[in-house]
Amino acid sequence: MNILIDNKKVNFTESNFPILIHGVEKSGASFFSVCLLANLLKNGFKTLLFSAYPMAKEEFRKQIIGYENKAIIINSGEEQVLIDSLRNVTDLNERVVLIKNIDNYSLNLFNAVKDLKLVIFSGDLNKCEFADDIMKRDFATKILFSQSEKHPQYDLASLPKYHGRIISSIYNGMISLNSER
Repeated sequence: MNILIDNKKVNFTESNFPILIHGVEKSGASFFSVCLLANLLKNGFKTLLFSAYPMAKEEFRKQIIGYENKAIIINSGEEQVLIDSLRNVTDLNERVVLIKNIDNYSLNLFNAVKDLKLVIFSGDLNKCEFADDIMKRDFATKILFSQSEKHPQYDLASLPKYHGRIISSIYNGMISLNSER
């Protein structure tokens, strides 16, 4: 999938990190997060995916055929497994780390990865017990697929599914996906 901002194809770079992606269930934020990670992998980044649910891992595997050697997928959705696994990833600071479903985890997980530069936090801030801690982090890019009750933003009324608002020093507009051609 291609990433579009205001209907123009873009490729994210290191200057876009760290990234926060917020969306309630069924907003498209989850699928977008997986597609963004696959896009980054195909554009030369090494990646690490951690998700609470197997569907995201399956979708990621489908999208990265031919690029698997640069991707790490933590098969378990258990928080402590990821924290322990991170200690064994020798090139962790060179990888884009997607922590998906942040609302299913604790502050311990956030603290384990919060200082990584190439990190993406994705989930529903409304259900996240450490949303206030996340919002204290300086994100280069925020992508919002729905309004957050805890941390409201402007200009998010009636976003269509799979469309979000991107806010950063580089981009400010509508973000979406389209099929690769």
